[in-house]
This record gives sequence, structure tokens and C-alpha cells, in this order.
Amino acid sequence: MNTDQLFEKFDRQTLTDMKLNFKKFFESESYSRKESALTALACAEAVRCPELIAFAEKAAKESEASDEEISEARDAAIVMGVANNYYRFRHFVKKDDYQKPAGFRMSVMAKPVMGKKAFEMAALAVSVINGCEVCVEGHEKSVIEHGGSVETVHDVARLASCINGLAIAFEQIRRR
Repeated sequence: MNTDQLFEKFDRQTLTDMKLNFKKFFESESYSRKESALTALACAEAVRCPELIAFAEKAAKESEASDEEISEARDAAIVMGVANNYYRFRHFVKKDDYQKPAGFRMSVMAKPVMGKKAFEMAALAVSVINGCEVCVEGHEKSVIEHGGSVETVHDVARLASCINGLAIAFEQIRRR
């Protein structure tokens, strides 16, 4: 499935804009096609959008991502779902009593099969969607430390933002 097939039911200007935005940041030259597909898959899982999940999984396979890498992208959505919620709680409450280790097991983050940069890109993107300031700051720093550029980070944030909006668009189309 290519982007034209994915967006064939987009019939309003806003939807056309979202299609063009997605295509621009999905095809960014600041990261590889495989990194883009795995990041998009993590985001699609985070926003629970079947159309985008299917598209991103196919794109990941076409870019020669292994089954383990694809599974890890999905796992990024899971572990960031936990971490982002918890760290937002700590940020909102702002009490020293809660400034201690979270105590969650998240082994996938230690030595990801997809590589640290790619995993951190996926984690950053999901953290952008979930709105966790502390997590966004930490993963942004890690992407840079593992070879990403400021442009990579910026494009990952824009790709995540597009996917977040597209999930709403696809839900609206399903209700027609």
C-alpha cells in the first residue's frame, strides 16, 4: 500500500493537507526509510489507528526491518504509554515525595535490536504524542547523542504530530 492508496478517501482540503504533511515527514531525508517506518509504526500503535498500523508495518517490511525490529517498534508504544503517563503524573504533582525511581521494568530500552538511535526516535515520537515533557526532553537528547541531528528530531516530532491528527481523520472516515 502506498500513500495514495492509504489516503484515497481523503476528500476535503484539511484531509488533503494532512496527507501531504504526512508524506513530507514520512519521506524526510533526515532519517532512513526503515527508521521512518518503525517510528511511524510506534506512533500508529500509540494512537491505535489500524490504517496507519497496516501502512507502517508494510513500509517497515519493505525497508527490510526484521520481525524483531517491528515488534520492538510496537513495544516502544507500550513502554512509552507507561512511562509517559507516570512521568506526567510526577510533573503535575510536583512533590519531592514522588521524585524517586519509577520501578518499572522496561528491558527493551536497554539494548534494542533496531539500534539505540532508531528506538530513541520511536520513543521520542510516542512521547510527543503522549505529551510528556520530561520524556520528550530525555529522548531528544538521546537521539542527538546516538547520531541524530536537530533536523532528525524536528522531523520525528512533526511526523508524530501528523500521525496523531491522522488518527482522528481516519476515525471520522470510519464513521461515515
